[in-house]
Amino acid sequence: MSENASPRQILLALVNPVEGRDEEFRTWYWETHIPEVLALPGFISAECFHVPAEAAETASHRYTTIYGVEGSATAAMDGLFKAGVGMSPDLDLSTMVFVPLVAADAS
Repeated sequence: MSENASPRQILLALVNPVEGRDEEFRTWYWETHIPEVLALPGFISAECFHVPAEAAETASHRYTTIYGVEGSATAAMDGLFKAGVGMSPDLDLSTMVFVPLVAADAS
């Protein structure tokens, strides 16, 4: 990395649907929520993952999204919270976790 370049940052989101609401959650998450987030300043990509059925019992979170951001992941997270994007009754807000991450120095 050059001396003036900032390390790459991402925002990691760990979420769960409300029990028994997986299908509704997935529809809302991919068709509504992700496009709303990507329309916000600073967000440039979203890569979504889910825990496979054989590992679901041991996982604390069933869905993970890695958001690519321009600049600070913390600033992007703050912007997301301030933007007031719509939430779904199918999202378990009590287990939601956001973690801003900075790429580790490879040298």
